[in-house]
Amino acid sequence: MQSKIFLVNKEIRKTIMRSIGWVAIVHFLGLIFAVPLEILMTTTGEQRQYIRAESLFYFHFEIQAVLNIGIPVILAVFLFRYLQVKPYSDFMHSLPIKRDRLFHQYALTGMILLILPVLLIAIIISALYIPLNLSEFITWADIFKWLGITIMFNLLVFLAGVFTGMISGISAVQGILTYIFLLLPMGLLVLLAYNLPFYLYGFADRYVMESKVESFSPLVALSQVDYRPLGAIEIIVYCLLIFILYGVSLWVYKNRRLEAVTQSLVFPLLKPIFKYGMTFCTMLLGGLYFGIMEGNTTWLIAGYVIGAILGYFVAEMVLQKSWRIIIHIKELIIYAGAMALLVILFQFDFTQFEKKVPNLSEVERIHLSENYFMYNDANDPFFLTSAENMDLIRRLHKEIVANKNQNKNRVNDSSDHAFFVYELKNGKKLVRDYMIDKKEYAHFYKLIHESEEYKRVTNGIFKVNEEQIEKISIHPYGPTQKKAVIVDPEDLKEAIAVLKDEINTATYEETIDNRDPHAFIEIMQKNDKTVGLEWRISYKKFEEWLDKKGLLEQAKVTAADISYAYIVDTNDLQINYAQGYSYEELFEQMSKIGRSIKVTDKNRLEESLLNASGFHDGPYMIGYYYKADGSIDIKSFSGEHIPDFVQQYFN
Repeated sequence: MQSKIFLVNKEIRKTIMRSIGWVAIVHFLGLIFAVPLEILMTTTGEQRQYIRAESLFYFHFEIQAVLNIGIPVILAVFLFRYLQVKPYSDFMHSLPIKRDRLFHQYALTGMILLILPVLLIAIIISALYIPLNLSEFITWADIFKWLGITIMFNLLVFLAGVFTGMISGISAVQGILTYIFLLLPMGLLVLLAYNLPFYLYGFADRYVMESKVESFSPLVALSQVDYRPLGAIEIIVYCLLIFILYGVSLWVYKNRRLEAVTQSLVFPLLKPIFKYGMTFCTMLLGGLYFGIMEGNTTWLIAGYVIGAILGYFVAEMVLQKSWRIIIHIKELIIYAGAMALLVILFQFDFTQFEKKVPNLSEVERIHLSENYFMYNDANDPFFLTSAENMDLIRRLHKEIVANKNQNKNRVNDSSDHAFFVYELKNGKKLVRDYMIDKKEYAHFYKLIHESEEYKRVTNGIFKVNEEQIEKISIHPYGPTQKKAVIVDPEDLKEAIAVLKDEINTATYEETIDNRDPHAFIEIMQKNDKTVGLEWRISYKKFEEWLDKKGLLEQAKVTAADISYAYIVDTNDLQINYAQGYSYEELFEQMSKIGRSIKVTDKNRLEESLLNASGFHDGPYMIGYYYKADGSIDIKSFSGEHIPDFVQQYFN
C-alpha cells in the first residue's frame, strides 16, 4: 500500500508539470528555431559559403540570449508562485512533507526542465552533424561547449531567481530583484569606478572598465559569450555560485516566515539594506551624470542629492507598496551625514593612493602614453626600461601629483591624458591616469620622446626585418586615388633607412605638430604583417628621396590636384555641430560668403596644403575642390601655421 507521503509527492510533481511544463515547451521551441532550424536553412542554401561560425552561439545569438536570460527567471517566478499567494502557501505548508523536501522537489524539477530542452537540442544538432557536413563550421567540442555553457547560465540565472523568490513575497518584485541581483556587482563597480576620479586624483576609471568587469555580472557575460569566450576562472566561479545559491536558498526557505506573504521583502533585516543600497546606487548615478555633463563640484553635489532622494523615494514605494509614502526625515539626515563623512575621509587619502609613486628600485618597466587604449588595445604595448627614462617618468609623475589643484583647474576639452602603468618587480601593477596640459610638462616629454629608446619602442619600423619587406605603399591623405608603390629591393632598403633616420632626428615639437601629415606609409611584409607610420611634414629627406625616385607626385596631394579653394573666417560660417554637416554644404556656404579668399595660385595652394589641419577648430577654414572628381575636403588653419597671405587679408 502506497504511503501518504508518496502520494503527496506524486501529486506535487503532477501539479508542477501542469503549472510550468509550458515554460519548458516554449524554451524548446525557441531553441529549435534559433539553432537547429537556422543551421538547416543556412547550410543547405546559398548562405552556406558565408557562414563564419566560431561556435553554436553564432546562430541567432540574440534569440538564444533572450531565452537564456528570460526563461530561467519566468520558470523561477511561476515555480515558486505558491510562496507569494497566502491560500496557496498555507495549503502547501499544511501537507505532511518537510520544507526541505518540498524545496528539493520544486527546485530540482525546475532544473531538470531547464536542462532537458538544451540537451534535446544538442542531440538534434549532433544528428545533423554528419549529414550536413557541419565539420566545416563547428567541431564536436563546440557542441559540448555550447551545451555546457548554456546549461550553466540557465541554472545560474534560475537559482538567482529562486533565491530572490525566497526573500520576496511578491512575484513581480522577485523578477525585478533577480535581474538587479545579477547586475548589481558589475553595476556597482561601474558606478564606483566612474565616481572615484572625483575623489582619488589619478584613479584610472577607463582602465578599470576595460579589465573584464563584465565577468562580475553573469547577464553581461552571457550577452557577450558569442564573441568573448569565458575564462576558466569565470566558469569555476559561476559553477560554485550555482551550488552556493542552491544551498543558501534552501537555508533561507527553511527560515522564512510564512506570514510574510505579499511583503516586498520577507526579512526585516533586508529592508534597510535594499533601501539604502538603492539610495546609494542612484546617488552615484546622479553624481556621475551631472559631474560628467557639467564638470564642476556644485553640479556633482546636486547630482548626488537628486539621485539619493529619487532612489530613497523609489525604495520606499517598493517597500510600502504605495506611492503615498511616509518620509522619514531622520533617516535621510543620518544617510547624508554618513556620506559627508565618507567624502571627508577621502580628502585625507589614508591609503596614500594619490601620492604613491614607486621607487626606481621597485620598477621593472613603465608605460607612458596619452591614451589608455595604447596600453589596453595594443597587441604588444610599449614599455620603457632604461634607468634614465624611468627616472624621467617618475619625476614627471611626481610633478603632476604636486600640481594637483593647478591641473584640475585647467582641465578643458583640449586637455591631454597622462596614462602611467608601472609594472613592478613583485608582479604587481600601479596604474594612474591624469588630465593635464602637456605644455606645462613639455620639458619632461621632450627628453622622453627624443630618447633613442622611446623612438624604437613606439615606432614599428624598427622591428621590421628588411629582408622580409614585400612592398611599401604610400597613401596620400585626402579624397584622391593616388598611391605610390615601392617594390624594388634596393629602393625598399633605401626608403627604410631614410625613414628611420627621419624618426631618429625628429624633435619633440615636430612629433606633436597638429598639421596633417602628407600621407600614410604602409610597409607590407612577406609574413602578411603590416607596419604603418605617417609621413610627417618634417620628413624633408624622405620627400627629397621620393622626388629623386620620381614618386613624389603620386605620394602626396599637390597643388596640381586642386582646382581651387575657398578660405573664410570660421566665425562667418554657420555650422550646426549637434546635427552634423556635410563638406559639400559647408563648401557651398564658403563660396557665397563675401569676405573670403578664392585661391587658384599654385604657390598659395601648396602653402595652404602644407599648413592645414584636419581639425576644424582653427580661426580660418579652407575648402578644397579637387580636379579629378569634384571631391571636397575641408580643413583649418590655426596658431603659427596660418599663412601670411591669409593673415594679411583678414586683418
